[in-house]
Amino acid sequence: MNGDVKRPAQDKRRCRRLTVAVVGILVVLLLAVREHFDPFLILFIDDIVNPKPPPATLALTDELTLLLYSDTRPHIGKIDLLQKGLVLVNRGKRLIEEGYGFGLPIIKYGDLPHNSRHAEVVQIDEYTLVKRYTIDTADRWSRFLQVKYKAVEPLGTVVCTYTVTLPDTISVTVDFTGLSVAWDKAYLMNEQGARSFPIYENSAGERQHGDALGIWHPEDDVWGCWLTGDETLRFCVETEPGRRRFVGRERYNQYNWVAIYTLSWSGIDIEIDEPVTHYTYTIRVQRLP
Repeated sequence: MNGDVKRPAQDKRRCRRLTVAVVGILVVLLLAVREHFDPFLILFIDDIVNPKPPPATLALTDELTLLLYSDTRPHIGKIDLLQKGLVLVNRGKRLIEEGYGFGLPIIKYGDLPHNSRHAEVVQIDEYTLVKRYTIDTADRWSRFLQVKYKAVEPLGTVVCTYTVTLPDTISVTVDFTGLSVAWDKAYLMNEQGARSFPIYENSAGERQHGDALGIWHPEDDVWGCWLTGDETLRFCVETEPGRRRFVGRERYNQYNWVAIYTLSWSGIDIEIDEPVTHYTYTIRVQRLP
């Protein structure tokens, strides 16, 4: 009699254990699929197990510095596998969020933009850093069972030289001569975080919130700036007259079949619409009274 009473209870426990095991296996499989198409945990664990070298540094002031990583840190958002440019740090806090940083090259070749996953950084002196980007990753549309950022045969290299010429001024010189293909366009990304920089200022001194500006809004102002919410810090990008630029800000969640991402960048991205060997422009990072 007692055995008959215990058997249903044992069967229930076995059923629960089996359910837990099946759910656990499904979660592991889903994580494995996600990591295959868009690694995140792998990068996180690798940073812990294999400590990376510290970034190279340029000092603007005692409180404002610029970091340049040779690997793909910071690993944030859907571009966690891609290289970044200069990372702005204010009082010890990185302001890049999900942005590309300052002076990050993207090459359009064929129908696709091409990014960099591998790079080398050299510190020339306390004022100058050089980063050689290997253009080796195609940016594809997100589709089911398709890797968005696909490794490809390298198109060559783009070398960016970042020089602090004044306490608030960075000169960026981009050398395209290392590219081995006849590229169509280049984009020089200049982005930091959307939470850190929500206000845009044009060359006329007019300010508006980035939400009213939209994403990748084309304009031909010779310069424009993004400001912090309290309007005490800004970064500005200066180009020559007639140079097309895209100004924009994104701060929202984006979904695809692999994951949910938080996009968070404010930027002024420069378009190079004809093949050139070199291009130079200026970034200013300024404290405001």
